[in-house]
Amino acid sequence: MLPLSFILPDTPRKGIVVNLATMRLFQYKEDGTSLLVSTYPIGVGTNERPTPTGRMHVARKAVRPTWRVPASIAEDHRKKGDNLPAEVPPGPENPLGEYALYLSKSGYLIHGTNKPASIGLTATNGCLRLYPENVKTLFDDTPVKTPVLIVNQPYLIGQRNGVLYLEAHAPTEESDALELEKLYKKLRTMEKKTRRTLDWKKVKEAQAEARGIPVPIFELSQGSGKEAAKPIKVGHPETLYGKPEIPALKLEAWYVLAADVRDKIEAQRIAAIINHQGPPIPARVFPKSDSYRVIAGPFNDGSEAKKAAKRLKIDLEIDGVVIEPVKVN
Repeated sequence: MLPLSFILPDTPRKGIVVNLATMRLFQYKEDGTSLLVSTYPIGVGTNERPTPTGRMHVARKAVRPTWRVPASIAEDHRKKGDNLPAEVPPGPENPLGEYALYLSKSGYLIHGTNKPASIGLTATNGCLRLYPENVKTLFDDTPVKTPVLIVNQPYLIGQRNGVLYLEAHAPTEESDALELEKLYKKLRTMEKKTRRTLDWKKVKEAQAEARGIPVPIFELSQGSGKEAAKPIKVGHPETLYGKPEIPALKLEAWYVLAADVRDKIEAQRIAAIINHQGPPIPARVFPKSDSYRVIAGPFNDGSEAKKAAKRLKIDLEIDGVVIEPVKVN
């Protein structure tokens, strides 16, 4: 199920609004007669380094930014045996991607990424990541001084065509009770306003399932004749956008054995994760007699293969084994 409709956060509709709970950024713009909204999926901060909430603004913008490595991140990498430079110039190794919007809260950015697979995950050090194609659009459409509001709203209520919808996302443990109390307070207010009883069973089911898709829970007026939007079938694309291209095998190349597992799906999962590193490391699955091997490569020389093996260890805790080229007599 892919969500094609989204309930807007309960905030003023101005500038950029980010809802951490839904991992979505909303951009509001006026075209003179109406208010337009664009929305993009994002990657957000981890539990250890969460994205801050509150009011900010875009302080400055940069194309092909240089990443000045924060001391805390440098220390984390140093503990893993990876000594980062003080600055990472623009290019495939730069985690900021091609475009960056620096927020007024020091140290936090809205930026692109060289790890597009991290979008939709709690995977950053507090910044907000967008897909490379989305951050360019946002960058071009967002002037400096644009207000930015970051909120955390796991339960959203909206209405369309006489039907009330609830969009529920899994809240953090710390905010669960408080957010549920806010949700029920809003719904009870609606009950009083419409003088009709809500279907609380539907509400609790939607809240418990937390599917992240707007679910109809109530018709706002008796006999409104309006129906909830039904799912539509969409075609599966022949080529997945952004899917890494894996180079052809070469006997004279170097490789890294990343995993040897019995389960085919597990092997495919590991290969997919490796393929979506930033920058990508090509990897594929080879069946063996009683297991499946995940092989990364090809690499031009031993230095490249060893560098890839080191990245697998640091980024994914995978102990890779470097495989030398096949010698042909």
